[in-house]
Amino acid sequence: ASCLRSGEDYTKTHMFELPEAYERQRGRSSNLLAPLFADFVGVRGEVLDVGCGTGALTFTIAKNTAVSKVVGLDLSDGFLAYARSKTDDKRILFEHGDTQKLPFPNDAFDCCLALLVVGFLPDAPSAAREMRRVTRPSGVVATAWWDNSVANALNQSLWEAATMLDPKDSSISSGLGLYGTPEALTSLWSSAGLTNLEVKELVFPCGFDSFDDYWQPLTAGQGPDGKYIRSLADNQRAILRE
Repeated sequence: ASCLRSGEDYTKTHMFELPEAYERQRGRSSNLLAPLFADFVGVRGEVLDVGCGTGALTFTIAKNTAVSKVVGLDLSDGFLAYARSKTDDKRILFEHGDTQKLPFPNDAFDCCLALLVVGFLPDAPSAAREMRRVTRPSGVVATAWWDNSVANALNQSLWEAATMLDPKDSSISSGLGLYGTPEALTSLWSSAGLTNLEVKELVFPCGFDSFDDYWQPLTAGQGPDGKYIRSLADNQRAILRE
């Protein structure tokens, strides 16, 4: 994943509404990437986790003793309820809110982070401006997103197979969006008026015990992969699996 920080809405859809299923599928990556991302940013003070999902990054941030408060923001009530049930840390708050209209005053946080969120936002430039607005001038705004140039081999195989089975379906996509390069992330932040930009590649392994360990969580319909697989008829899904 490429992640970017600067020295200066997460959209609720049916792709992201089942916390336990999300944890079994996409949560694997979030839990592995979160510590690397938090270390890169150097979190401190009061921190906002934009599009917090089930709380992987929020909980990682809270492990840092230099953090006095961390707010996880998301539009999914199911994800927020799940995250709240996992902690009694008084420094952690989970709130409902839209990334593109953050419900906080100017200069409210020392750090504002978004982990594996930016590519799903319908208006990422607006979200970037909002993240800058709520971050103090001496603070850090940062995001991490999948790098298109270093594709996950297994995930790429899934989409190649889907295209082979239905080459005329223009809706088939890996869901990486517009921000899958360091250059695209840099442009997003600079257009929001952020300065002192730094990009770093974070590489981590995310293995599976078996093919079913990879496949079964996808069938719950979470994320672009799961949404596509869930949309198929049973016979089409069986063919794709093979």
